[in-house]
Amino acid sequence: MGIFLFLAGIGLWLTALSEAQFVDPSAGTSFELSDTVQIDQVGGAVRAQLERIKSLLADRRWAEAVAALRQVMESPEEKLVAITEHRFVGLREYGNRQIAALPPEALQLYRGQVDPVAENWYRRGLSARNRRLLRNVVEQAFASRFGDDALLALGDLAFEAGDFDAARWHWERILPHPAPAGVVTAWPGYPDTDLDPGTILARLVLVSIFEGARDRAREELTEMARLHRDARGWLAGREGNFVEILTQILAESAAWPNPDGFFSLPKGEGTYWPTFAGTPTRNGRLLSGFDAGRPVWKMALPPVRWNWMRPVAEGAEPLSYHPVLDGQAVLVSTGREINALRLADGKPLWSGVSPVLYRDLLEGVAPAMAVPPEHVGAARFTLTVCENQLHARMGAGVAFSNPSPSRQSDYLVALDLKAQGRLLWKVFPEEGWAFDGDPVADGAGVYVAMRRIDIRPQAYVACFDPRSGRLRWRQFVCSAETPARGRIPECADRLLTLAGDSIYFSTNLGAVAALDKEDGRVRWISLYPRSRRGDLARLAAHWHRDLTPCVYGRGVLYAAPADSPRLMAFDAATGMILWHSGTGVEDVVHLLGVTDEHLIASGGRLYWIGLHGADQGRVKHLWPESPEKPGYGRGVLAAGLVVFPTRDTIYLFDQRTAQLRNGIELGPLGAVGGNVLPAGGGLLIATGSELMYLHPAASAKQREEKGPLAASQRR
Repeated sequence: MGIFLFLAGIGLWLTALSEAQFVDPSAGTSFELSDTVQIDQVGGAVRAQLERIKSLLADRRWAEAVAALRQVMESPEEKLVAITEHRFVGLREYGNRQIAALPPEALQLYRGQVDPVAENWYRRGLSARNRRLLRNVVEQAFASRFGDDALLALGDLAFEAGDFDAARWHWERILPHPAPAGVVTAWPGYPDTDLDPGTILARLVLVSIFEGARDRAREELTEMARLHRDARGWLAGREGNFVEILTQILAESAAWPNPDGFFSLPKGEGTYWPTFAGTPTRNGRLLSGFDAGRPVWKMALPPVRWNWMRPVAEGAEPLSYHPVLDGQAVLVSTGREINALRLADGKPLWSGVSPVLYRDLLEGVAPAMAVPPEHVGAARFTLTVCENQLHARMGAGVAFSNPSPSRQSDYLVALDLKAQGRLLWKVFPEEGWAFDGDPVADGAGVYVAMRRIDIRPQAYVACFDPRSGRLRWRQFVCSAETPARGRIPECADRLLTLAGDSIYFSTNLGAVAALDKEDGRVRWISLYPRSRRGDLARLAAHWHRDLTPCVYGRGVLYAAPADSPRLMAFDAATGMILWHSGTGVEDVVHLLGVTDEHLIASGGRLYWIGLHGADQGRVKHLWPESPEKPGYGRGVLAAGLVVFPTRDTIYLFDQRTAQLRNGIELGPLGAVGGNVLPAGGGLLIATGSELMYLHPAASAKQREEKGPLAASQRR
């Protein structure tokens, strides 16, 4: 029976190949993309209504204007309205902006209509600590008399949960800074709070301290001492003068274990790296130290095929594998099976002769076989662990432009790690749909990018129930042409970023978007100029950013879209672009993380991009400074270092100063470069064809058994 199923799987693969779209390269490989990015904007009737509202406001016909605004905001179609030429928000947010800007007499009229409902939401939400009810006030009745109270309560709840960015976002909206003349405001600030400004400013200083932004906290504290020196009350469990309390907390913070405040994963015997880039914010850093020695163990991985037009030299397979760590467990997906190994010795995580945690015989064909000879890109494989569940997209990672039932679709699986990998659920996409990457998850949902397949692919985000796999919602984001132009199958690997209650999506289709994780509502979309021309046979380096999700840090979203040679920074709450780099960083493929001063990125070379003042978006440090581009694989930020792999050496740089601290030569260790991850005091390396674990104890043991042998050479 097993042989029959395996042969059936081979048959499906051969059928898929027979139906694949083989393209004659002599027909031309150059492409030119349309500059049109389709998003779901309001239709003509709503635009006419918005124009009518502008006229009513200009004529000071407040009652009619307020009624029309409320009608627009209550529309069930949450489509998008342009705030600028390139930035769009939902109808509800647009209405809140208009109402918050009303003069006092019109605002009083509006509040007379909405205050009873807003007060009910606020009282119930405050009593039950129910964020949904409090958010109803902010989202549906922002300018009511209870909008500022709801913002204060939401900020307090976010702070208690350790979500400092969300806390700051809510508190700053209570005391908005007026925008300069001619500048579109980033968000609607509350128009006329009666809350004590000293209380709000004290909270903002406190959140800066807990974020680890101590320089900013000192500046804010100095300003608060100037404006509100005598403000008093309860703060951080202490009662007294706010300036004195904050001065004391700021001094104490220097001794905190993670003083820089960025998300770092814990020290200890176990290493936790539960998703790509370590955390759902894609900004994880390891605190633990590490070293390298000879391989403790190795596991073969099936090689993955590049674009058919790209020449493949010996050992130049794409580095497609990105394992994750769950304590002492190493988990790695090949697209056709998921393996679970013990970090210490590479043996199966649970008793048995095989490390395979999940395999479906019908999907048991090696990825190199399942990918058609002609395709764009290379398949990538990773997974996510959340609350003892493992989530992964299985299959070859190829989106066919003319899918058929005979082609084996990619699908999602959820495995129960408490039950040795028992299958919880499996979800296949409907006909005409594909999963565009591996999911990210929290306790509330499993979130994944999806594609509706057409000549112009349509990008969606979907949420599935983590317990049942039931589809909760699916939201259209945008549509645009890709270099394949619907003629050639594409390897699609777009990962989402999850921070607080928002999902961020760099679509690689000319748009970056933020969605509400609860219902999928689009909060904002920002468009950017795309690279429109190229050649599939000689794709520019930036087109290989196929597994490069946004990085979130301290309220800023950093993006490296595949369809642009630039890097970009957005205000995460509003989508307003803060800066973009020049085109000299087009070979950047990986965004490794954010420190106090830099966005650290890599590709052929290693980059430190400035974040503040005149340095925003500028390359502050570069290695090597020569034209050489030795980078090979994805590195990581760990133990205050940037770990940067090349084919034969792993270089270690100071995160802050960019100074080279060390180099681990891999040849004498019997190893080669790849995607690297410190783990358990050693190093995991995923090459194009194997996963290996290097640990200094292995070299020490070999010295004992075979005599003196240098474990590694340093330079």
